[in-house]
Amino acid sequence: MDEAEAHYREGLRHQDEGRHAEAEASYRRSLALDPRQPKAHNNLGCVLQMQGRLDEAVASFRAALALEPGLAQANQNLAAITRDAAAADQAIAGYRRLLEADPRDAGLHNNLGNVYRELGRHREAAAAFAEAVRLAPDFAEAHFSRAFELLLAGDYAQGFEEFEWRWKVRALGAPARAFAQPQWDGTPVGTLLLHAEQGFGDTLHAIRYAPLAAARARRVLVECQPELHGLVRRVPGVAEVLAPGAALPPFDAHLPLMSLPRVFGTTLASVPWSGPYLEADAASAARWRPEEDGARLRVGLAWAGQPQQGDDRKRSLSLAALAPLAQVPGAVFYSLQKGDASMQARVPPAEMRIVELGSRFADFSDTAGALSHLDLVITVDTSVAHLAGAMGVPTWVLLSTIPDWRYGAEGERTPWYPTMRLFRQRADGVWADVVSRAAQALRTTNKPFK
Repeated sequence: MDEAEAHYREGLRHQDEGRHAEAEASYRRSLALDPRQPKAHNNLGCVLQMQGRLDEAVASFRAALALEPGLAQANQNLAAITRDAAAADQAIAGYRRLLEADPRDAGLHNNLGNVYRELGRHREAAAAFAEAVRLAPDFAEAHFSRAFELLLAGDYAQGFEEFEWRWKVRALGAPARAFAQPQWDGTPVGTLLLHAEQGFGDTLHAIRYAPLAAARARRVLVECQPELHGLVRRVPGVAEVLAPGAALPPFDAHLPLMSLPRVFGTTLASVPWSGPYLEADAASAARWRPEEDGARLRVGLAWAGQPQQGDDRKRSLSLAALAPLAQVPGAVFYSLQKGDASMQARVPPAEMRIVELGSRFADFSDTAGALSHLDLVITVDTSVAHLAGAMGVPTWVLLSTIPDWRYGAEGERTPWYPTMRLFRQRADGVWADVVSRAAQALRTTNKPFK
């Protein structure tokens, strides 16, 4: 084995263990010794993507394809970021050729399913994932991929069971918490620790289960992101809120927040909702009360997610793309946008009256305070959507062709948030029609929101 090959194999090992920075370093050492390795370029792109460095990842995938245009994995990865339909077709053709030679390769079936999912071909994706699981019953990545197809289709019973395989997907870099106490199974318990595991939106979504958990536990503790503490501590049934890494008081059982739907046997017909479960405190509401602006409608806007997330290019757009909304008479817009994208509010589309708020939010209590004064929120799929939905604020979500499972594959409604309306892309990557429909709906409304 030569030195370039040794570094490549070292990179594979690090990547499989979810150690992305170490894998990147190994692949770069290998490529420095031998740059004509398409698989090394592809794998480097993968670990760059997992670190949120999407432009660099795209460059690596293109470098792989320059050396081997038919490399199925690189075509798949490039298509997933850039929405390149030709690359997706190339990936499918490549995987099919490989499967003709080895139809029992579970990894190939899983990869093929991922491409089908990117193209919105959900039945074919589900079949490919099911075949991967049949061939390799312990294949965690295939179970995890299958979970999203099942959940998107509304099969929550199987979907949430499959979703538990997430802890065995080492590439996610999120191992299960190692506690001496058992995971909670829903039976009566003394002190229960619920802990956040993923992003803000997932915590905001799953905390609705805290009152249900409190009915079966004498005391419920919640460990979650500090930015959410002000909101979570006000949720009925939550006795104490803890920051990650803080010393934990004694507890009898624990559970990741996103495992609560499985424990409670949630189906489409039993999604828990008895009304808004998050609210702004009086001080936050007073602090963010808008000045008199003569608005007929006060509309909050959030148009971009975290750019570091691998699927961000599918869900985010620019404030300029929302220009048709500016034609609605009497509407004043409030930017809820955080991060670099918030700067776009300084140069809004022509005729758009916009008040920039997001860059001044210290935490989600501030966001909730601002939301409490709005008639409507229009947002892409971000944490703002989950917060507004949880507060019962009328919310319009602009969705890509491949939405998060909570929104389902079709329709304008989701049972998770009854005050939410969904505007879906009709063509992959095309936002103009989505925004046009939202603008038309806004023009014809007479403030029927509250």
